[in-house]
Amino acid sequence: MQDVENGDKDAPQPSPAVNKWTVGLACAAIVAAGYLIAWLVHEPSAPTARVESSYVTPPVTFPVRIPGCDVVEPPRKAQTFSMIYSESYEYDNPSYPWFSGPKAAAMTQALQDELPGDVEIAFAPVARSLVFQPILGDPSQNNKFGDSTRANATLLRGDRAGALTVTVRQSTTPIPPCVAGDLDERRHLPDGTIVDTEDTWYELRGARTLSRTATGYLPDGTVVQANATDRDDHGSGRARAVPLAIDELVALVTDPALRVSAPVPPGTPDPPETCLPFGESGPAIDEAQARRWDEVLAGIPLDGVTLDRPLGALLPGHRGGGLCQTVQVTTPGRQSRLSLVISTAQPLPKEPDHSSYDRATRRLPDGAVVETSEQRSPQSRTVTVTRRSGVRIEVSSTDAAQEPLPLALLEQIALHPGLEVS
Repeated sequence: MQDVENGDKDAPQPSPAVNKWTVGLACAAIVAAGYLIAWLVHEPSAPTARVESSYVTPPVTFPVRIPGCDVVEPPRKAQTFSMIYSESYEYDNPSYPWFSGPKAAAMTQALQDELPGDVEIAFAPVARSLVFQPILGDPSQNNKFGDSTRANATLLRGDRAGALTVTVRQSTTPIPPCVAGDLDERRHLPDGTIVDTEDTWYELRGARTLSRTATGYLPDGTVVQANATDRDDHGSGRARAVPLAIDELVALVTDPALRVSAPVPPGTPDPPETCLPFGESGPAIDEAQARRWDEVLAGIPLDGVTLDRPLGALLPGHRGGGLCQTVQVTTPGRQSRLSLVISTAQPLPKEPDHSSYDRATRRLPDGAVVETSEQRSPQSRTVTVTRRSGVRIEVSSTDAAQEPLPLALLEQIALHPGLEVS
């Protein structure tokens, strides 16, 4: 088992043994349809000097006994794993009728509720805040990399930080056999669920990462995998540590609400949308400031306008700088997308010599510059306020079914005096 304090794992030495030293890293990346796929292929070979690009895993002993396994098969000659990163916020994929926006939201809530009480999700964009993302695969295209929904985040626990990734998919294939090197234990639960666990490590270019995994094969065909590592991609500055124990990972993958067949509570909205403040730059804005602005936004009256969720849940943008939030306007006749971006250290825009029919600029007595714009195809309206302090607030109404929200309402949000750095 892995020694968390020492960050290492003693390698078993009995003979014969198969060393899974990978002397070459085969890495490919494909960018298409808004997602990135990357995979590593590692093959067993005789021990050899590590090269700078090598991917190394612990040596595997065979034959070996694994608790819960009647038969243990020898190590595989080749293994692969994949990673999928989505920039899409469209959940409707006809290839996976069991999954939808409300289903993703219900699963997200269940997953976050299952975390231990002393664990926090690091302040990060929606796609890295343990929110289940769209399934992008298409079985008709023989796409083996896109059949699951994925939620990941950096977790903070005490003075330490690590990463968690959870995937959920529907499977009609048999439960895989026990293979030496792939698991440490197979648990058989009373309801027929089988959970495989592994506590291990890997090295990439000489840097070691500790890893714990639980994979649940549930009776309805759901496969849930939770992988926790001591990686801190958030850059929290805390000491690295695997944030969850094996038993805590088992509790995650066996949560009934994560099953494909679990019903979605009536009225469940879609998950929060990923916001993409392209073109914005500036210093990072911390969570404390975001929470102060959240309180201000939650108190702005929006008479006659109904939203799928309240304003006041700012997160860092997926790309670009600043904080942002996107919500859906559900008011009859006004259905649209309402987006808000706040950034700091922005220069005051230059005022044009004249205003056009679809764009206007004016300066307020306090020195703030207000820019308004309208677009007819597709219909959208935007108000941008840049204050002398460098705070810039952009509020947009887009994707309108009939007509975007009025500029007066967008200005009411953007000009609210509480949206300053405090």
